[in-house]
Amino acid sequence: MTSRPKGKLDALLDGLGIRLIPVKRRRSEADAESHARGMCHSIRNAYGDGHLIMVLRLIRQSGRNKTALWSETIGALSDVLIQRPEWQERASDLFDALDTIDLNKMRREAVLRRPWPVRATLRSYLFLALQSRLEAEAYDRDLFGEHPA
Repeated sequence: MTSRPKGKLDALLDGLGIRLIPVKRRRSEADAESHARGMCHSIRNAYGDGHLIMVLRLIRQSGRNKTALWSETIGALSDVLIQRPEWQERASDLFDALDTIDLNKMRREAVLRRPWPVRATLRSYLFLALQSRLEAEAYDRDLFGEHPA
């Protein structure tokens, strides 16, 4: 029995230590497995290898988030980075900011908000969390509170 050669996406993710597996198989967080093949293809086709690699590196190289390889999380982070390309230019600040955010916990909160789409809810949470850490003019306040005088 011969094995099939790996596709370009699988080869690309191998370099990041990520293995895409079929949805019918349970993923092992310890082994950096993901079911997000469709999401990775979509991001790669829309924005290129560099963007996909950046998104996945931000997740994988964060101590607390290295297992957050859910399609909604990958998509939401990609969406935020597309909206704020200037944040990508500050890669070390972005890595530091993500180290302070628990993406798995944030995703669980977004799942609890169903029937709203998980990715859209997660995108909002993630944007607000990153904005408060990366933008000097950002300030701590309640979501609907007033700017402190």
